[in-house]
Parts: sequence; C-alpha cells; structure tokens
Amino acid sequence: MKKLTGHCSSLLQKKQLAAATIQLLLAATLWTVPPTAAVLPGSVGPLNPKGPTGRLRGTVTDVASEADPTLRGFPAPRTRRRRAVLGSRDMSALLDYHNRARSQVFPPAANMEYMVWDEALAKSADSWASRCVWEHGPTHALRYMGQNLSISSGRYRSIADLVRSWHDERRHFAFPSRCSGSVCSHYTQMVWASTSRVGCALRKCSNIQVFGSSWKEATLLVCNYSVKGNWVGEAPYRVGRSCSDCPSSYGGGCWRNQCTAKNKRERSF
Repeated sequence: MKKLTGHCSSLLQKKQLAAATIQLLLAATLWTVPPTAAVLPGSVGPLNPKGPTGRLRGTVTDVASEADPTLRGFPAPRTRRRRAVLGSRDMSALLDYHNRARSQVFPPAANMEYMVWDEALAKSADSWASRCVWEHGPTHALRYMGQNLSISSGRYRSIADLVRSWHDERRHFAFPSRCSGSVCSHYTQMVWASTSRVGCALRKCSNIQVFGSSWKEATLLVCNYSVKGNWVGEAPYRVGRSCSDCPSSYGGGCWRNQCTAKNKRERSF
C-alpha cells in the first residue's frame, strides 16, 4: 500500500510539473505576442481651422440644438456616417430660403445678386460633411469660399429647421456691421450681396462630438458659398433702391429685388 501510495504521489507530482510547464510556455507565448491596435478607417487628426488675416471669425461659431444631456462626459465610439442625399425639393427649399432672406433685407440692397445652386460647392460640402466632425473645413478651401454649419439631434424634420437658426441672427444685426448677439456671421453670409452661389450637403452622423458632448444621432448640414462673404470692414451690401447698382454682367435684369439675368431660368439649378 505504501508503494502504491508513493507511486500515485509520484505520478501526481509529475502531472503537476507538466501542467506548470505548459502554463509557463503559454505565458511566454502570450508575452511575446504584440497587442493589436484598432485603427478607424478614414479617421483624421484634430481640426482647428484658422481664418486668414482680415476675415471675420464669426463663421466658426455654429448653431447646435437639442443636445442629449445624458451623453455628456462619455467618450465617443466610432462615428458612423450615412449619406442623406439632398433631393430637388430640398435644394429648392434651401435656395428659396436664402433668396427670400436676401430679397427682404433692411435697409434695402442696391446690389443684391440672385443666388443659384452650384454643384461643385455641393460636392465639396458633401466631402466635408462625410467626415461627421463639428468643425469648419477644409482649411485651404476656406480661403476662397464661405461656409455655414448647422446640426440637430433626434429625428430630422426639415431642411428649413436647420437653416432657420442662421436667419434668426438678423434680430441681432444692425446694418452695416454691428452685432448685438453672440454671432451674426451666418446671417451676413446668407445675405452677402456678391455671394451668388451656394451648394449644400446633408449627412446623418452617429456619435459625433459637439461642444464636448457625444450626440448619438445627429443631422449635419454643410453649406458652402462663393464668393466668400464676411470681409472685415465691409458691409454685406450697398444700400439703395433694389437693383439700382447691379453688376453689368446681369444686363439690367431684376427679380424679387435681386440682380438676375433677364431669363431667370438660366440662373437656376
């Protein structure tokens, strides 16, 4: 019985030694495997565009609404992007909103140009909106074009809801350049007389960072403008009788208090 007991004890010791050896080998193997780094495709570095000298900085302050307070302080997981294509109805709504605002400025404008849709600006807006970042950009393009941003969380209702906040800044604007609110430059870009072209893009974004908060579902609107407005020291337009000081290229055409080609259909998208 003692030999049997001794034999069993010896076998047990050998098994324990073998198990310990396997554990050491496994630990050594795991120690030598490098950790896998998670890389998000399409990720970019921090964006902090600085406007060129002599331009208003107001256009980098944007309008956010309906932030979810329950998400504050949580790190943002990977941002997902879904394209929300602007149809002809949304394009018409954007143009109508801009041109209505431009036709109703006070005091009246002598050189307000009729605004039309520009597909190249729309494509550049979509390229930027696809990043789903709450920043202006790209920096190099902002040297020659204007840009307005708007964002809302929750269910998307209409394109007009995203643009209305820009137009509402008119309440704080006093011609030619006084602003009594936090920002008026979205409105002044909308009604800048020589800005005759606009192109916009809409994107649905998940987990986008807005003023330090992570918005779970958001709709981002980017509108690019040409030519760029908001020049320091300049008024958005010249005061006078409507269409009394239009650029000669319009040939004397006037429609809804705005300079336009005599055949206004040639000036539409």
